[in-house]
Amino acid sequence: MKIVENGKAVCGIILPKIPTPREKFAADELIKYIKLISGAEISVSEEADNIIVIGEPERNPLAEKIMSQKEFESAVPGPEGFIIKSYGNMLLLAGSSKNQGEQERGTLYAVYEFLERFLGCSLSAYCKDDVNAGEFIPKRDNIEFDDICYVKKCSDVQYRTAIVQYSEWVGDPNHKLNEKFISWLAKNRYNRILTWADIYEGYKDNGMLAEAEKRGILFSVGHHQAITMLLPHKGNKYFPEKYSKTHPEYYKLLEDGTRFVVEDDNYNGQLILCMRNEDLIRQMTENVIKWTDLNPQADVICLWPYDGRNEQCCCDKCKNYSKSENYSYFVNRIAESVSKVRPNIKIDKISYLDLIECTDKELSSSMIIDEAVWHSKLRSVGRPDGGCFKDSEFEKNILEWKKTGAKVVYYDYLMGIYSYRQKWLPTADEMQAVCKRFVELDIYGLGTQMEAYNMWNHIFNFYTYGRTAYDTNLSMEDNLERFARIFGEGAPYIKEIIRMGETIIDGQTPIQSVAKYLLDNIDKDRVYSLYEKALEVTTDILCRNNIRLIRMVWRYTDLEFNNPMLEEDGTKPHISRASDETGELWYMGENFDSFINSKEGYAISIPVKKRSNAIFVPDKWYLFE
Repeated sequence: MKIVENGKAVCGIILPKIPTPREKFAADELIKYIKLISGAEISVSEEADNIIVIGEPERNPLAEKIMSQKEFESAVPGPEGFIIKSYGNMLLLAGSSKNQGEQERGTLYAVYEFLERFLGCSLSAYCKDDVNAGEFIPKRDNIEFDDICYVKKCSDVQYRTAIVQYSEWVGDPNHKLNEKFISWLAKNRYNRILTWADIYEGYKDNGMLAEAEKRGILFSVGHHQAITMLLPHKGNKYFPEKYSKTHPEYYKLLEDGTRFVVEDDNYNGQLILCMRNEDLIRQMTENVIKWTDLNPQADVICLWPYDGRNEQCCCDKCKNYSKSENYSYFVNRIAESVSKVRPNIKIDKISYLDLIECTDKELSSSMIIDEAVWHSKLRSVGRPDGGCFKDSEFEKNILEWKKTGAKVVYYDYLMGIYSYRQKWLPTADEMQAVCKRFVELDIYGLGTQMEAYNMWNHIFNFYTYGRTAYDTNLSMEDNLERFARIFGEGAPYIKEIIRMGETIIDGQTPIQSVAKYLLDNIDKDRVYSLYEKALEVTTDILCRNNIRLIRMVWRYTDLEFNNPMLEEDGTKPHISRASDETGELWYMGENFDSFINSKEGYAISIPVKKRSNAIFVPDKWYLFE
């Protein structure tokens, strides 16, 4: 079948009569990338000799010339399954659509898989518009292929979320890279964003919610702002009542006999409510229903407490139970009540710190337990057999929660933690085993904290996480092969560097020590030599700039741990306290970072806050082409 011949389109697209936003966007994406590859612009037209059919047979009758609806549903039951199948002069790109909440994401996945598997693209990276970096798009005057067929019956892990908060705390939802970030999520099989209430509202105001909707991305909303979102102490646009004034009894009773007072922008205090106040539970249930009715793209409410480890309510009803028991009681009652009216809505409870252990025997199936890896210690990472999770205290605990009947989700930190965030963290090789374990144990989903500005710092982790959770048959090498196309002729050298890091990190240390352990044990001269070779042999400008970006993560990691300066009290270094004798760290942060003040940057986080007096003269690694 021919799509482009000698740089001219010889193909048209046929959409369903009334296409959904996802189907229309799938066609738009296909048109865009075919033009980028060949210069030719295919269009939605029934006049062409060769036809690309978007949508399943029930939605697009022309698809029945390739397969019946019964055959389609048998081949692609979903959720989020898709088929790529050609027959003569026709090509079908269609995804399942009948499962709750899937919103034809499979149809969009079919387009992206076609572009990568059959046309040689790699959609694994992004950068700002005025820099030639990011996705790799091959150039071809002709696009033609014999009969092809590829089927993915369904997603393997259903709940695949990016946990987005954009900085040390809530942050700014108006980051200039937001649209590229949301686009990257969909291309790499993330189907959800979990975020703070303020970021979600910002997305509504700035158009990013619409960008997510046409890609089928749903939202889990609340985070540590859930209480002020649903029970605002000063009122908000959804609930004008000032609950701290009208119902002080809704807030926890303190030992001195007073009630907790909410302070603006202070999200410490942990369980700030009286968790067994039945009138509060009724009110929260009503408010959840009202809020979700007004925000249909948010089908999960993260009813998380404030952060920290603080005392709970000491009223007569609460004081006889543990904090975890009271928190579970509160969330479960709301989940049960909401599900009777809105069965598609789920309520998410975070399990971490001193709220991590399961204290319940039975919970609502409309409740999600979101277990973060914060407990008595943080988990180790990097074992390719999945051994850092398998049979660990985290797995045992999450399975105890699962026994209650609630759905369970694993909350991870593939961007590092505290002052060790943004350093190279090679843990992709364990993804396949961990995701297969999730499927084996019927763990509902997983998510990793990430931001629009730190994509390059952990790009292969984030890429592998989304791809492997969707398809657990993918090995690290499968992912590495497609991912590394963005480095052109330098790909073999970048692959070797990635493999070196993955081989060294094998569960020896907890996550906060991984970068230090890596630097102590890797052959640094070899790494620098491989980057030199990669740049030397690569001819394509985009690929050369991609090599510079991924090398910058390595360089930042190396410099940050080179003679770190201790705080005056002798504690471990905080962000960018390392000596910067040449000024290279400061130069890196000032010119390439997307972190400081939400500036656009290069989709990389170089959070350097300590100015150097030295003036760094940029070399070839910072002179982007």
